[in-house]
Amino acid sequence: MERYQSKRLSLLGSAIFSEMAQWKEEVRGRGIDVIDLGIGSPDKPPSKRVMQAMEQAVRKPQAYGYPTSEGSPAFRNAVARWYRHRFGVKLDPQKEIVALMGSQDGLAHLAMAITDPGDTALVPDPGYPIYAASLVLAGVTPYFLPLREENGFLPKLEAIFGNRRSQTDCRRISFAVEKL
Repeated sequence: MERYQSKRLSLLGSAIFSEMAQWKEEVRGRGIDVIDLGIGSPDKPPSKRVMQAMEQAVRKPQAYGYPTSEGSPAFRNAVARWYRHRFGVKLDPQKEIVALMGSQDGLAHLAMAITDPGDTALVPDPGYPIYAASLVLAGVTPYFLPLREENGFLPKLEAIFGNRRSQTDCRRISFAVEKL
């Protein structure tokens, strides 16, 4: 059977989570107990209290219906309050917060929204695989920032900005994204 694949898709390489699943099974096959902290559904149920709260919530008819694409004002306001409380960051719920189907979906589309093919973006390494994959799909060149223990797992920005800042169109550091 002939397989079809775009040139863009071939640039992505392997799926790290698939590889990790294979490694996990190899280790289990040798009789080693593995604690799986990978992606997917939890392997243990929530507490009884949480299950009771969920049961009550699903019985409310107003809990159903499609949300708007930008998310409800109540949700966006709650996010703004959380960011202020947790990170000390003040966000405008109307202009700076959007609801997404998930972080991977949002990060994949973010690259297409704020960069153009041929741009260069700084990406933490190691980092969430979608950081670099989203750039490849958008035609953007990832420039990897090594995160090393000796630097507290923070990038040494001064080591790269001397010659890269003027050539870099976007940088993604932890949860923050800054358009240059």
